[in-house]
Amino acid sequence: MRLAGGAAAGPRRDPTRIGQARPSQLITTFGVGSVIDLPSMSVIVRGLDAWSPERQDTIDEPRLLARIREVLGDQVRALRSAPWDPAERDDPWSRTGVPVTPFPRWVRCPRCHRLGPLDPPGQFELVHRFGRRPDLAKFVHARCPRQATTRNANRRACVPARFLVVCEAGHLDDFPYVEYVHAQAAGPCDGPQLTMRDAASTLGPRVTVRCTECGASRNIQDAAGRDGWEKLPACRGRHPHLQRFSPCGKPLHLIVLGASNLWFSVTASALHLPQGQSVEDQVSAHWEILGAQHDPGVAQAIIDGMDALRGLRGTPIEEVWACIEKLRAAGGPAAAAPAGLLDAEWRLLSRPTTDRQDPDFRAVPTPTPKGYDRLLDQVVLVSRLREVRALAGFTRLAAPDRDDLQPVQRVPLARAAPTWVPAVEQRGEGIFLELRESEVARWAARVAGHERIVALEEAFRRWRHDRGRAAPGAFPVARLTLIHTLSHMLIRQVALECGYSSASIRERLYIGTPQAPTAGVLLSTAASDSEGTLGGLVALGQPRYLRRLLDQAFQDGECCSSDPLCAEHVPIDPSADLHAAACHACLFASETSCENNNRWLDRAVLVDLTGDGLAFPR
Repeated sequence: MRLAGGAAAGPRRDPTRIGQARPSQLITTFGVGSVIDLPSMSVIVRGLDAWSPERQDTIDEPRLLARIREVLGDQVRALRSAPWDPAERDDPWSRTGVPVTPFPRWVRCPRCHRLGPLDPPGQFELVHRFGRRPDLAKFVHARCPRQATTRNANRRACVPARFLVVCEAGHLDDFPYVEYVHAQAAGPCDGPQLTMRDAASTLGPRVTVRCTECGASRNIQDAAGRDGWEKLPACRGRHPHLQRFSPCGKPLHLIVLGASNLWFSVTASALHLPQGQSVEDQVSAHWEILGAQHDPGVAQAIIDGMDALRGLRGTPIEEVWACIEKLRAAGGPAAAAPAGLLDAEWRLLSRPTTDRQDPDFRAVPTPTPKGYDRLLDQVVLVSRLREVRALAGFTRLAAPDRDDLQPVQRVPLARAAPTWVPAVEQRGEGIFLELRESEVARWAARVAGHERIVALEEAFRRWRHDRGRAAPGAFPVARLTLIHTLSHMLIRQVALECGYSSASIRERLYIGTPQAPTAGVLLSTAASDSEGTLGGLVALGQPRYLRRLLDQAFQDGECCSSDPLCAEHVPIDPSADLHAAACHACLFASETSCENNNRWLDRAVLVDLTGDGLAFPR
């Protein structure tokens, strides 16, 4: 990361390196618009307009690029990795990196408690003498009366003012300290000088902001709570990552710097699929385009110009055209083309074959562990996989739904329509578990009216209503809860033996659609290194190991250190919790592992906690 030049950056206006992050973090945790808490300062990642296109590799994944273009527009031409140049890793003034800017723009001196903005320069200065130690970069109070005889380099670092304001539209701004303190007066005094002092309390933010110029003071707690927006001005529509304002006027809400709901990524991911499909499979997958052509020459031009059809470029057009005519005579392909990224992956993982493998994908079925024939249809060992994840936007306050790339309040990544989006590719391994569809469908139909399933459905309606979203249509609550709970139970057990932390193991759920239901989960771990991982996870998919892991997972699921509160928990109006018997002590996983934000979890669907037949029969 590099600090963008400007008034707050001191006399030197060139970018300077102030920290570092892993490439994957720029997609999941510290992406565009997120606030990063560094050791001595807080910064926000700038929009794509400020990124340098140099030293960014293009990531090739046509399926994912096509999905991103559906969401952001046809002007998106590429998926790009984070800018990085190993030749400049020791250059403290390198321009290579992700641009950031200090945010919040208000800081507090820990010695004299002075609270003030970084602009205009002069009061607070950036000290960054140690270019090779980006963690030592800091802002200091140049006019601190208690450090008057201390050199700037030795002064204590100012800390970011920890209060911000945010609106439901995703705008983020500094807390309006001056207006807030002087709200009871006719207006701010001339030359307000603010201080901030904390007091220990368990009842809320006991933080007092005082103006030493006129004596006005006010507690931040007045702006907290459900009605706190009444004490704050209307939103002025600020997007600090884009450095612009737009008309808004919505109510503002107090939020603490570092809050978990300050930034939620909107991402799409796709597994690499080998190109070993038959000509008919590829024509069928793109029938909407190829089936509409009536001239072989036009069809050849389309194949040459579309990345998604590159698998047909080595096939003679005569053979392709014969396949098109055959399918046209039959009234079209027997099955519609996959509707989403997961559909093609499901088809390959559920029917693995040596004909569909390459250096980035290897999958081999293995026998199902004894005693779990009713639950599992097959187990597939994925010894090599490549996953690409791309950032399409982000939200604030409320996380997007699963696989929702167009949430209502999605915040853009750039001022104009982006021509590229940041992405990261990782290689690793995984275990794919396909549940027996006939048993899952029978169980889901049987428990459709169970009080715990109904409670989750009602909570889902309240959850969507609270966020101003339309009522859900047909949603497979029972199916998703069953698959997701099994996934989390296994993540905890696998992490104990595979050598990777639970935060390094990621789930990928396959539930299909009401018209074409599926039931499966892929547990994988990956690394940005081109060699991938070491095989510690895939080895546990062998029947003798997997049976022991499943036995232990079901045994641990029978009890929780928070029982009976955890086991008896059911979301009841007005609660909008989208989980039942689940908590941090038994099922919750880190946000890097769970693709559903720890929703749709209930131990009772797999182990008998209710005694009324809700649990899936094994």
